[in-house]
Amino acid sequence: MIRLLQRMDDTQPRHAEGGATGAGPTLRPVTLLADAGETAETALEDWSRGLDWVHWLFSSIRQRQAGIHFHAADLPQPGLYPRSPVTRQALAARWENFAQKDLRGPLGLALVQAWQVARDLDLVRLQELDAELDAALTGRARADSREAGARLLQGTRGARYQGLLGRYRTLQEESRTPGHFFIVWPAAAHFFQLSLASTIAEYIRLEWDLATRHLPAPAAPLSLQSITTLTGHLMHARVSGLTLLGQSEDEESSQPQKTGSL
Repeated sequence: MIRLLQRMDDTQPRHAEGGATGAGPTLRPVTLLADAGETAETALEDWSRGLDWVHWLFSSIRQRQAGIHFHAADLPQPGLYPRSPVTRQALAARWENFAQKDLRGPLGLALVQAWQVARDLDLVRLQELDAELDAALTGRARADSREAGARLLQGTRGARYQGLLGRYRTLQEESRTPGHFFIVWPAAAHFFQLSLASTIAEYIRLEWDLATRHLPAPAAPLSLQSITTLTGHLMHARVSGLTLLGQSEDEESSQPQKTGSL
């Protein structure tokens, strides 16, 4: 994490002084080279492990929260006693409902839109998205999202030349914007030059890892197929407003509808 911050923050500011809107640098394509006998999926998984700094950034959330929006603690218990462990089957069923209803709905849309707005350095629109999400969420979901957002803002405080992210943090600290995780994380991810696809994938991975703590035995990480399918759906959804290179309207309408194996 320290080496990453030095690379990204200790040279020239990424934005104009004061975070003013200016012409940003051209995004560079990333080419992954698989070793002999290695599949493309394995090469992608190996590359994603290089994002260990994201795990570090989420450490406070992992240590202190049971979930951000998806929760397993309140799942029906298989035994007669309140402390009976949650079953893998119950967790998988709840996860599928979350993926189909919430992630492919308002939560996923918020992640995509907030990342786009952060890319455009539009602080006013970022506040609007924050307020819209605050009105849409209720009860525990609203409180947990705010708490996770505050922890993430605190964890990114030390980075230099923050521009939009720094000004957004000031608004949150002054109680002028709620600071929901689904707005903070895309803004922070874009500041650290994380792609939209990786931003979505790392959120999905975080929710699953938090939920599996309630299983009686350690659970395997969420399958790469499941993460890829969910991320791909959000990237291709018409409502996101994204147009991907080489994607036709027929291809867009025929995206897979299942999340893949867990």
